[in-house]
Amino acid sequence: MGENIFNHTDIVDRLDNWSINIRLDKRDTAASIHQDVKNMIADYDISTLITYFLLESRFYLMNKDPVHAAMSLADAKKYTDHFHDIHLHHLHIAEGIIFYDENRFQEALNCFEKAERYLDQLEDPAEIGEFHLRKAMTYFYLDITSLSVLHGERAAEAFRPHKTLEFLLARTEMMQGLNFADLHKYDRAEACLQRALTSFKRLENHNFITSSNLNLGVLYVKRNLPAVAIHYLEEALKGNQERIHLKILYLLADCYWKTNQTSKALKTYTEGFSISTKKDDTAKKWEFAMLHKKYEDKLNFESVWQEGIDYFTKINDNYNVRRFSKELAEYYTESNQYELASRYYALALL
Repeated sequence: MGENIFNHTDIVDRLDNWSINIRLDKRDTAASIHQDVKNMIADYDISTLITYFLLESRFYLMNKDPVHAAMSLADAKKYTDHFHDIHLHHLHIAEGIIFYDENRFQEALNCFEKAERYLDQLEDPAEIGEFHLRKAMTYFYLDITSLSVLHGERAAEAFRPHKTLEFLLARTEMMQGLNFADLHKYDRAEACLQRALTSFKRLENHNFITSSNLNLGVLYVKRNLPAVAIHYLEEALKGNQERIHLKILYLLADCYWKTNQTSKALKTYTEGFSISTKKDDTAKKWEFAMLHKKYEDKLNFESVWQEGIDYFTKINDNYNVRRFSKELAEYYTESNQYELASRYYALALL
């Protein structure tokens, strides 16, 4: 009896430790624990087995492996009749993250709202804060900035008293920085993003150092400070993150042109357009082509930008429709072509 109690306690402690390392994005440690707890699976009772599969789905999501994450959730759901409220909360959080990573933000929000039904069952500040952070991130991409700010602040309140949750607080600071940038509160945005970058450097989390540098670059582009933006974008490029590589190249090329570094701009543009072509990423090819016409092939600028905006409209990429339409409308306004300006200002309001 005593040995069984010890074994059960040991299993629970190991799963708790795994959960913490997943939440704090400690990938190597989490991978080592995964092998350890997987070898103990024969000793799990049903409730512990459910917890294991739910945590395994989060482990795979941390490693950008949605296929195995979904398989782990399917394994957990085999025992649905034995789920308690906290299991259900974690299930809906994991489902929401899968949708979020697929850019299906409304469906992600629906899952997080299901998870919210069980929020009062949680005591762990890391879990409570993470729920609010996930909602903040989702509201941000749904362009509901006020609610994103609200949940971001609730997340920060949960994380802030706990030094061990510095990583999660830094993620929240980064999210709030993006929110304040959207609200044109640039000083507050800069303060949040710089605090996040400082924390990620202290924690030596290179993935999030790269993301923070990119977000600071974006902020300084918005503030029309391309020379400052270049420093952070070049640092972000050193992170070699494939997921955001093209975005960094696009912003860098734009900033190089704005600061009259034409040879660097052309080199960076050529690299970005080439990678987009190899990946058959039509949207990115249009973005790079439109950037080139803006600076280097001005005779074809209007026609290519009109075609590009038509393409983004066709694929329901409202962000790029708004972004490029606003700039084209400003161009037509400056050249006294008010009818065309009105048309593209209307598209910019989508």
